[in-house]
Amino acid sequence: MDRAKPTAERLTSLQHCVLPGTVADMTALRMPVSTASRKGVSGVVSAAEQQRVILTSHGRAVAVVDSAGNLDEDIRRLREGSLAVLDAAADLVAGRCLKFSLDDVCARLGMDADQIRSLAERRAKGAR
Repeated sequence: MDRAKPTAERLTSLQHCVLPGTVADMTALRMPVSTASRKGVSGVVSAAEQQRVILTSHGRAVAVVDSAGNLDEDIRRLREGSLAVLDAAADLVAGRCLKFSLDDVCARLGMDADQIRSLAERRAKGAR
């Protein structure tokens, strides 16, 4: 399967939205609580203005300090994503959207439909 970056034609309206994950997945500055304590609140806030700061205790994430701008942007992107999902669901319920076969979808995405079917069969057998 082609793992190259998707072209503009392949992007959907939801791909620009925030994907749920964990704190461990965040690209951020990891800072032990002991270091944060030495830097003080102003030092941690200063670092958080540049990038998210994940405070750790014994290597485990215990808190996140982030700028108000980053939080506002994340909330905006989550709302956009939610509205896109609701809009798509409303279109489905109202019958306003087209339905595509697996072959059509794979052709549009440049994927091999037989590979997808094979993967689905392997997963179905594994779930039993």
